[in-house]
Amino acid sequence: MIDTHAHLNSPDFDTDRNEVIEKALGAGVRQIIEIADEPKEWDGALSLARRYPQKIYCAWGWHPHYAGQKNDKALNRLENQKLPSEILAIGEIGIDYFRSRSDPQSQKMILERLLNIAAKLQQPIIIHAREGAEGRAFDDLFSVLKSLWRAPLAQRRFQGVIHCFSGGPHEARQALDLGLALGIDGPITYPKNTALRETIKTIGLAHLVLETDSPYLPPQSIRGQRNDPGQIPTIADCLTSIFNLPRQTIAEKTTHNAAELFGLPNKEL
Repeated sequence: MIDTHAHLNSPDFDTDRNEVIEKALGAGVRQIIEIADEPKEWDGALSLARRYPQKIYCAWGWHPHYAGQKNDKALNRLENQKLPSEILAIGEIGIDYFRSRSDPQSQKMILERLLNIAAKLQQPIIIHAREGAEGRAFDDLFSVLKSLWRAPLAQRRFQGVIHCFSGGPHEARQALDLGLALGIDGPITYPKNTALRETIKTIGLAHLVLETDSPYLPPQSIRGQRNDPGQIPTIADCLTSIFNLPRQTIAEKTTHNAAELFGLPNKEL
């Protein structure tokens, strides 16, 4: 299985990072995508990936929380370089109105710039979308994507992923129409998320990838504790219940989806 979204360089892992990674790899997690949310995290993510060749890859992005900290030098660096092979995507990027650390206009402006960079570099995108009280995040996100996003990966089924998907059937279908996979993580296991499980069942396994968002969003079995990539089998087991399929099938299909999303060669799977 592949954990398509983790933050292993978080300070939460400073005391046992290597042990956590080795444990996850031993639990059947073949690869992990490390997400760098802002420029100061980019080099650290690349360094981690290079310490675990073909086991850890990374993505460079600009989380909407940091949209107000626009840095043209960093953006130019990203846009004008040949990306190392360890960098497989641009993300996470997107819209977040839940905490609103940056104003909506700043979020949309940085998202537009990063979408253009992703298209120029021919990289898939990792999208963050979290609703606020008024419920406009998905609407604004899809409005930007439909007006600006020019899918650069003609040979791939997926052009990106909505990480930690939390929408309903309408949002899921819009995402699929844009060539976006749906990232499934700990919240799928929460008792209150019946509607999310019903949406995922309707959409189907062919559009899903697994993720943990470690150290955040632990599954129900460890609520209140630190999450880590070794919890991927727990999330897979929840999907076995939703689709009434064995874990092996869940693992094979979601791994295939992740490989298509990130362009991982089959020999690595």
